[in-house]
Amino acid sequence: MNRIKFAKFYIITILTLFVLGFCLWFFVLRFYKYTDDAYVEGNQIIITPLIPSFVKAIHTDDTFLIKKGQLLIELDDTDAKIGLKKAEESFATTVRQVCQLFHEVFALKAEIEVKRALFIKAKQDFDHRKAVVEEGGVSVENYEHAIAALTESIYSLQMSEVLYKKSLAMIQNTSIRNHPMVLNSAAKLVDAWVNLYRCKIYSPVEGLGAQRTIQVGKWVAPGEPLMSVIPLDQIWVNANYKETQLKKMRIGQSVKVTSDLYGRGVVFHGTILGLPGGAGNAFSLLPPQNLSGNWIKIVQRLPVRVGLCQNELKKHPLRIGLSMEATTDVHDSSGEMVPETTLGSPTYETPIYSLEEIGSETLVEKIFTENFDSQLELYKTIPFNKS
Repeated sequence: MNRIKFAKFYIITILTLFVLGFCLWFFVLRFYKYTDDAYVEGNQIIITPLIPSFVKAIHTDDTFLIKKGQLLIELDDTDAKIGLKKAEESFATTVRQVCQLFHEVFALKAEIEVKRALFIKAKQDFDHRKAVVEEGGVSVENYEHAIAALTESIYSLQMSEVLYKKSLAMIQNTSIRNHPMVLNSAAKLVDAWVNLYRCKIYSPVEGLGAQRTIQVGKWVAPGEPLMSVIPLDQIWVNANYKETQLKKMRIGQSVKVTSDLYGRGVVFHGTILGLPGGAGNAFSLLPPQNLSGNWIKIVQRLPVRVGLCQNELKKHPLRIGLSMEATTDVHDSSGEMVPETTLGSPTYETPIYSLEEIGSETLVEKIFTENFDSQLELYKTIPFNKS
């Protein structure tokens, strides 16, 4: 009898626990998706040179804090300084040459007026001698000389006009300041200025130094990785969920994340920023080809991007590559699986590279002013058009 009662009690207890477990799963646990296949991701700013040179100085190292705009690396600038000096001299010469072109046009225009006056004189001499040559007023020889002089003045005037048009083609519809030769030479001067500026490499962001691969005295080529800067405020988590867990996942759902670094006592509160466009195997170096007869189905994982609270990151900084555990609350599945607008997309920018040309315009203006012919002051701003 006691055995029967005990058996009934045992069965009732098992059934009760099963019902309670089912209720717990149905009302609570099935709305939370968990994975321990999650890792910290972030931007890695690789510092590379744009010109070839020797490394002259290094001003930071791995693990040290780097401020935005901080000088990181100095390259030998001897060649860049020589190049800038040559560009300055070339620009000065070009300005003088263009001034000379304008003067040549003015001289040829004046020469045309002289040749035109000589033509009028030769024409008048010819007409006078032609009228009296038959009456013996002038000798035949004198008359023939008048014909030759008239012919000479005609072709001389035509030659001057052709030379004038040839010279005018080099300057018409422009001014000295906007002449193509001046603009091209000025662009080369700015390029030389920028190359000298690029001998000093500045950090585009704030973060921690990492992956320094260079030493003082090493020759570096353009595009060669020198070191990296890891901005700690550009950190997120890629939670690799199974494809069977993504049915009710939506953008905007809340995620609780813990790290192996701090343990379960520190909880990061995140939000799903986006669901991936493909499974991880599709982006691998050798994507699988499932066309063979011995194909075995494997549940794929997809990296779900989780944004973290910046205040929590400042209090408990994370590092790229750390292992994480993520639990997503899928109670509210009214959000989007695919964003319909570009609003909310992250934007990464830096003002560092916009500083490269600062100062070059002042140098160009200085050299132009020093070599510009003041007699052509009017034509600095007024285009010289063919009249």
